[in-house]
Amino acid sequence: MSGARSLGSSHRGVTAFLVQRITSLYLALFTVYVVFWLASKPASDFAGWSAYFESGLVRMAWGLFFASLLAHAWVGLRSIYMDYLKAMWLRFTISTLTAFGLMAVALWCAQILIRGAA
Repeated sequence: MSGARSLGSSHRGVTAFLVQRITSLYLALFTVYVVFWLASKPASDFAGWSAYFESGLVRMAWGLFFASLLAHAWVGLRSIYMDYLKAMWLRFTISTLTAFGLMAVALWCAQILIRGAA
């Protein structure tokens, strides 16, 4: 069996591919929902937006939207970094800064969604 290969880390590309496709599907569907919602029931003031975000399902859907957006961004940027940043120290530095930036945005989104529940 000289032609047989161990899967090893070769499945990582498939995982990144699936994350990109699944998150893009959710992002697209949720965007369509938001556009139709805004067209049918526009919230013109803070009270209207507060009423909209009172529902736990709405906050959960928005939380999933932001999580999908951040995961989608991470996988895409990571692929770009791995393809175009050849120096390991530069790739590590930029990837680390990106990860911290995305985590900060995730915490900010969580704060907004949790504060909307209070």
